[in-house]
Amino acid sequence: MFDIKRSFTYKYKTFERIQFPLRPAAGKTIHKCQGDTLQEVVVSLKSKRKGKIPHIHYVALSRVTSLTGLQILDLNQEAIAVADCVRQELHRLRTDATLQLCFKPLYNLSSNYFKVVFNNSRSLHAHFNDLKSDPNILDADVIGIAESRLISTDENDDFHVPGFEPPVRLDQKQTNFNTRPPHGLVLYYRNDCILHNTVTFSTPSLEFVIADIISPSKGLFQVVFVYKAPNCKLQQLKDTFLANLLPDVYLRHPKIIIMGDFNIDLNTGNTSFLKFMRDSFCCSQIVSKPTTSYGTLLDLIFHNFDSRVNFETDVLDSYWSDHKVIYVAIETQ
Repeated sequence: MFDIKRSFTYKYKTFERIQFPLRPAAGKTIHKCQGDTLQEVVVSLKSKRKGKIPHIHYVALSRVTSLTGLQILDLNQEAIAVADCVRQELHRLRTDATLQLCFKPLYNLSSNYFKVVFNNSRSLHAHFNDLKSDPNILDADVIGIAESRLISTDENDDFHVPGFEPPVRLDQKQTNFNTRPPHGLVLYYRNDCILHNTVTFSTPSLEFVIADIISPSKGLFQVVFVYKAPNCKLQQLKDTFLANLLPDVYLRHPKIIIMGDFNIDLNTGNTSFLKFMRDSFCCSQIVSKPTTSYGTLLDLIFHNFDSRVNFETDVLDSYWSDHKVIYVAIETQ
């Protein structure tokens, strides 16, 4: 770039050159800009072409990342056109080729359902913003979180979920003050529910929370969230359930839900624990899909519902953990 004003001599004559201080700009036709992504753009839609060009406006206006960065010149709405083949295909997609989800979103179920979700979060401390933004989790009446890894200095206000009461926490004892403990359970219940009673149990390899929860419009439910570490033997789990869980579970209650990460892979054909739960708690297991990214079925839901009770259950993906979200929803009306 030369100076703004410059004088020079050529063939015994003196010339003065004045340059306007303008920045170079980029200009393209709308067709050529396809595929571009721009922060700011001026779109001129003035055209001398007599015929309409289908979708040319969409191509032009979709190059910019925000409305504030878009300036439109000479918008002629009469020139906006959509190809007939596109209209026909959109109609076909809406009528004959609708996409069917391979899972049942919890938020699609009626509010008449009492909804309970569980997830091994692999650290609520690290993934709290992910969990509290998930629409399926936020639609639940009760939420159970395993491997919360919370410590006594963590404030409840920092883990507040909108629409829910402060969390019921079962924090694992911190033995190394440089690292968080590996386990811990957290229970959330919705603002319109009443927490009637809670019982907690915690060892380094097994922990559970029992909660009697009353929903004024849906009834009374006994919900148990469980976490069993991989190093906890199956017989140890059975013995602990008989000694510490069974006395506080009211077996005559018609709506008992026991769910959590049991670290027992049902895909390997291990059925002895299922028989134990049927014989001791009158509960059957309802999760049939893999619940981890590795194809294992470790997260289980047990219930004692009467055959006349309608319920829904499914497994939902979670990008923040290798454990998926599991839920059960009981129809109450």
